[in-house]
Amino acid sequence: GRMRQLMLDQLCAMSGGPCVYPGRDMKSAHRGLGIGEAEWTATVGHLIASLNLREVGPKEKDEILRFVGGLKKHIVEKS
Repeated sequence: GRMRQLMLDQLCAMSGGPCVYPGRDMKSAHRGLGIGEAEWTATVGHLIASLNLREVGPKEKDEILRFVGGLKKHIVEKS
């Protein structure tokens, strides 16, 4: 769906790929959704499981998780 494509475009663009991310910045896109630590942890867990399923290499997986980790302060609103 659209959400999945936006996430892929953002990861691609932020990693120096040829993609263009047409979405809003993370803070405004997630403001008011009340995303907390539990939702964040669950989402990162799903991402890790997906990367493992697709046998993404450890170096690439670490780069993706570092990038995603940097977004946490813009997404999580409550502990």
